[in-house]
Amino acid sequence: MRTLYLAIVPAILILLLVACGSSPTATLEPAATAEQPSEPTEQAGEPTEQASEDSDQASEDPGQVFSMQFVCINRSLQTCDLFTEYVARVVERSNGQLKLEITSLPELGISGTDMLDLLEDGTVEFTELPGNFVGGTWPFIEIAELYGLFPDTPTQNRIFAAVRDDEVRIIRDLFGGEVIFYDYYPDQFFYSKKPLESLSDFAGLKTRAHSVPLGDLINGLGGEARFVTFADVYPSLERGILDAGVTGSGPGYGQRWYEVTQYLVGPLYAHPHNAVVMNSDTWNSLPPHLQDILKEEGAKTEAENLRLVESWDQEGVDNNVAEGMIYSEFTPEMRVAIRDTAINSSLPNWVDRVGGVDTEEVRIFNEKVGPIVGMKINPDGTVSSIPVQ
Repeated sequence: MRTLYLAIVPAILILLLVACGSSPTATLEPAATAEQPSEPTEQAGEPTEQASEDSDQASEDPGQVFSMQFVCINRSLQTCDLFTEYVARVVERSNGQLKLEITSLPELGISGTDMLDLLEDGTVEFTELPGNFVGGTWPFIEIAELYGLFPDTPTQNRIFAAVRDDEVRIIRDLFGGEVIFYDYYPDQFFYSKKPLESLSDFAGLKTRAHSVPLGDLINGLGGEARFVTFADVYPSLERGILDAGVTGSGPGYGQRWYEVTQYLVGPLYAHPHNAVVMNSDTWNSLPPHLQDILKEEGAKTEAENLRLVESWDQEGVDNNVAEGMIYSEFTPEMRVAIRDTAINSSLPNWVDRVGGVDTEEVRIFNEKVGPIVGMKINPDGTVSSIPVQ
C-alpha cells in the first residue's frame, strides 16, 4: 500500500503543474526588489546608437520649418519691394520650410546704427545691412561710398567690385554674418527748401546726412550736416529743423519730401550698396538645400536690382518734378568743390576713422581703389595723384 501511494503522489503533482501551464523542468527567478534593482541597458544620459541616428534624421527632416524676419530699411523703398518678391520666391521654392516675414527698421523701432551688434548677437537674424548707418562702427564699408571721389557711376561700380571680397570676408570674420547678396540704391540728390544755384547757396544749409562721408561733403560745401533717421526727415523739414535732405530721387519721392521741399539738385554719383546678411549661427543651422535656395534667389534679386537702379534715378526725378519740384544739375563750380572736398576732407577723415595709414583698410585702398580713381594715400596721410588704370 505504501508503495502504491508513493507512485501516485508524484503523478498527481505533475498533472497539477501541467494544468497550471508550467514545465516540470522550469525554474523561478526571484523578482527584482528595491534592494536588488534590475540593470539598465544604457547609462542615463547616453542615448543608444539608434536614438542618435533618429536625432540626426530629425535635424534633417525635410518638413522642418525655419522661421525668421527679414529686415529692410523702409517699406517705402523700391529695394524693399524687390525683397518682398525675393521672400515669396524663397518660400515657394522651399515648400514652406523657410518662413520669412518682411519687416523694417521703423516697425522694429531701431535706427540701424547698431545693426552690426544686433546681427552678431542674433537679435536680428536676416537683414539688409545699411552700410551708411554702420560706418561709424565699421568705417571700412565706406570705402566704395566716399562721395565725390569718383566721377561717375561706372567708376564706383568698379571700386565696389574690387573690394567686394574683402567686405564679405570681414563681415563673416568680425561680425558673424553670411552675405547672401547685395542691393543697390539710386544716386543721391539734395532736396532743398531754397534754390541751390551757386556754391554760396550751401552756406549754413542745415542738411540731413545719412553717413559720415556725406556729412563731410555737406560741411565741405559750406552746409551744416545733421544726422537724422530716414523716417524723421519729413517732420524735420516740415518744422524747420532741416533746410534740406540728401537721399536718392526715388526714396525721397517715396517719403513725399516733395511736399516739404521745392528744389531737387544733383546727382551725387553714388549708388549706395548694402549687404543682405544672415547671422552665421542661423545660416549654419540651415540644411544645404535651403542655403542654396537663399543664395540662388538672392543672385536673381541682385541682378534685377542692378538692371533697374539706373532707371530709378530718372524715374525719381520725373516723379518729383511731376509733383511740382524744380530740378537742376550741379554746376561745374559745384562739381569741382565736391571733388576737392572728397580729396581734402572726406578721404583724410576716413583714414583717421579706420585707424591711420598703417592699417589693412588703407592698404586695400592703395592697392584696389587708388588706381581706379588716380589717388594714393601717402605715409604722412596726404593724398597724391597717380595715373588712372
